[in-house]
Amino acid sequence: MNHRWIWILGAAALVVAVGGWALSTTWAAPARVLTRYPLSLLAEEARTMDECVECHEPAVFHTCTTCHDDHGAIEMLNVPFYAGITLEGDVPAPGYVLLNDVLPYRDQPYTHLPLLDFLATHDAADFESVTMASLDGGFVTIDRDNLTPAALLMPYEDGIRFAAEELHVSAWIKGIRRIIVVGQATPLLIEGEPTSIGRLLLGPTQSLTIEQTDVMFKSEEDGQVRTAQAAARIVGVPLTALVADPAFTQIVVHDGAGNEHRLPAEDVQGAVLAQLRGQVTLVLPERGRTQWITDVVRLESE
Repeated sequence: MNHRWIWILGAAALVVAVGGWALSTTWAAPARVLTRYPLSLLAEEARTMDECVECHEPAVFHTCTTCHDDHGAIEMLNVPFYAGITLEGDVPAPGYVLLNDVLPYRDQPYTHLPLLDFLATHDAADFESVTMASLDGGFVTIDRDNLTPAALLMPYEDGIRFAAEELHVSAWIKGIRRIIVVGQATPLLIEGEPTSIGRLLLGPTQSLTIEQTDVMFKSEEDGQVRTAQAAARIVGVPLTALVADPAFTQIVVHDGAGNEHRLPAEDVQGAVLAQLRGQVTLVLPERGRTQWITDVVRLESE
């Protein structure tokens, strides 16, 4: 028997042995791994695990999640663990969505996800339009009636691109960084007009710097004290774009708990209406975060 047949029989025996163990265990994942992934991919994963054991004792070996938590990152080429898109507007849970959660198998051929499936996963299946914006400032807005299951999100370098054979190529977009959803409902009442945060975010917006502070650090190496400024930026709808009368004297705001807040005009200078932690919030730059008005449902000027 030549060496080639020895290798073939050895590999077959290994597959049978591992398969038998996988089928006998109460945990279904090992059997599913054998049936869903090619042996070449499993071999590559095994090689990675073997390299990890060089630094970690097998007896106390931990999972990928632990490795992420302990080390803050993991080195794997072309896998954008922390790149993501911002999902905003009329969705139940707006926030940051990791690209690796949208397209986990982006390195495999023909990887794609229907845009409608992505929105349904985030409980946003009932919508009027969706806007996708790229890092370079380009954006495209598409009504629900013009989207079919063939409208796809696909990998693009370190991001995501959108393409749909039923739409003109000018509506395709690369490097998506924001997705803004406009829903059917209009739960906000602004100056007597029903609207929603998704609709407002498609209008005039501005970036607001908040919580800017000086920080310093004394180096243990050379004893020098070095300073910097730390801050955050919020994108929201300026209050001046919402009020009907620019010469208003006060703003009346109602929140979801039924509370009424009356603020004089001088206290809301530079204020914006933003979406923070899933709530519509009136951000007051001259006040601390605890004094911002959250869960805004109605706003009017007097």
